[in-house]
Amino acid sequence: MPAHDNANTDVALLVRLAQEGDASSFAELYEQFFDRIYRYVSFKTGSPTEAEDITGEVFVRMLESIHKFKWQGHPFSSWLFRIAHNLVVDHFRRKGKRNIVSLENTVTSVEAVAVDVDNHIDTELSMDEVRKAMVGLTDLQKEVISLRFAAGLSVAETAQAIGKKENAVKALQHAGLKKLRRLLNPETSNPTPLLRQQEMM
Repeated sequence: MPAHDNANTDVALLVRLAQEGDASSFAELYEQFFDRIYRYVSFKTGSPTEAEDITGEVFVRMLESIHKFKWQGHPFSSWLFRIAHNLVVDHFRRKGKRNIVSLENTVTSVEAVAVDVDNHIDTELSMDEVRKAMVGLTDLQKEVISLRFAAGLSVAETAQAIGKKENAVKALQHAGLKKLRRLLNPETSNPTPLLRQQEMM
């Protein structure tokens, strides 16, 4: 998991220079955050093409609005992921459908989350079971898990990105992981040590 920018003085410096119009600093921020933003958007949309378009728009918005960003105890990544979240919501609103991950195009993302949930999940687990498990989560649980595991945000960054308290994020993560474990491993009544550790993260 990448270092989080709330403790990263390099990001703070890059943001300040980018706010002053330094193109190379903007390019550095693009390089640092592109992969994380893309993974998140791809996980949410289920389409590599749509994810590329939306991710590109995130950085256009960043360029246009970075002068408005203020350090008020909120990490820069949370501000950036809020832009991404809003663009994803707008994308689905325009398409007239809910934010549903397309399994066919996001097998890698879904499997990555499943492995993070419990590394003892059978590798022969059917994709239909994974689909049912993901659908079984609430929208907020999906959002927290996608930000925490697909994008690699910390609890604090996730809280800022979705506008919730850290305790609420932890509760959503705990409930979401517990539900995923139960749906993906119906024969397992007790969480594995890895899952127990993740639920407490």
